[in-house]
Amino acid sequence: MSIKKDFHKFQHQLKSFFLQGHHKSFKKKYFKEHYSNTKKLILFFVPSGTDRINGGILSICTIYNIVKKLKDIHGCDVVASFLPGKSETDYKYRKFSNEMIIFTFKEIERYFDHLDFAEIHIPDVMIAAFNKGNKRMVPFFRWTENIKAIKINLLNQNDLFMPPIEKIDNVKKMFPNTTMTMAHKRYATLEKRNYYGVPLHLFSAWLSPTPYNRKVFSEKENLVIYSPDKIQWVPNSSTLTKEGILANLKAKLPHYTFVEITNMKYDTYKDYASRAKFVITFGEGLDGYLIETIFSGGISFAVYNEIFFTEDFKNLPTLYSSFDEMNEKIADDIKHYDNPETFKEYQDKLDIIVNKLYSFNMLENNIKQYYLHNFDFK
Repeated sequence: MSIKKDFHKFQHQLKSFFLQGHHKSFKKKYFKEHYSNTKKLILFFVPSGTDRINGGILSICTIYNIVKKLKDIHGCDVVASFLPGKSETDYKYRKFSNEMIIFTFKEIERYFDHLDFAEIHIPDVMIAAFNKGNKRMVPFFRWTENIKAIKINLLNQNDLFMPPIEKIDNVKKMFPNTTMTMAHKRYATLEKRNYYGVPLHLFSAWLSPTPYNRKVFSEKENLVIYSPDKIQWVPNSSTLTKEGILANLKAKLPHYTFVEITNMKYDTYKDYASRAKFVITFGEGLDGYLIETIFSGGISFAVYNEIFFTEDFKNLPTLYSSFDEMNEKIADDIKHYDNPETFKEYQDKLDIIVNKLYSFNMLENNIKQYYLHNFDFK
């Protein structure tokens, strides 16, 4: 972690510490205004660290907002919480605009102590924590003992982050009414439903709480943005590094500015995405960097993989078979698309593909169908 990032984190923690009295008072008042008569609850567990941002957090916030609007269907109040044992004093993610108020689990246990029903959404990276041998989770299991009916939904945001099947079986054993929702169409399949052994439904991904600022070629800058991921974070056989690929690009494209998307607010990142002609994602490929740049009128580069990408993306000229092929071809490909005609023709093609797979209306409808119990794979 960089000294600058450490300093910003310390600043945020210090500010949260001094404001913790105000935060507690705000949440107490918020509870009285919104939840004082709650008997049926939908609870989203969310990652701690309110001075952070990633695709998973953005996605959960968007899902949370949509679920709140569907109360006439599910009949529940909706709330967010950190895991038990997390001593977070702030109640809101500060890196992007959002309406989610987050309680500590101590507050959840204290405020919601007479529930008839609870549905609990658990993100993929947290699933392994839900076992009775985990001392930190004692408050959670104590709380659930007093709820008449419980449903669990496992939020599969990234299939690579899912724990071993034994951990999921353990959750199913404790809570037989368990389902799973998927963020990507590629692994929302009957095969995955059979593997995980639970009803499975596609939520699809949508990150931005606010509209994208779409710009055409003439409005864009000679700017390439790239993800903070390391090549080694995704399964591949390349010996290259991200730094090596970028050094090659900078040498061949000296008139371009390169910016890594790191340590910035979401609105700042979205501004870069609207101004940039091109983005390179070094991570899972079909991620927010790729999708949001296309929604902002840009062209995306990545390495194709069958874990996340659907067949629609196969054989696209800016999706390479390996990082070695990317390193060999990307500079010439950027030069090829660096004119109004070729840029618009290819960007229109990308736009059609992502709009077919991702839209806010599609996500809204998918969530609505989930609460109507119309699962993709029962």
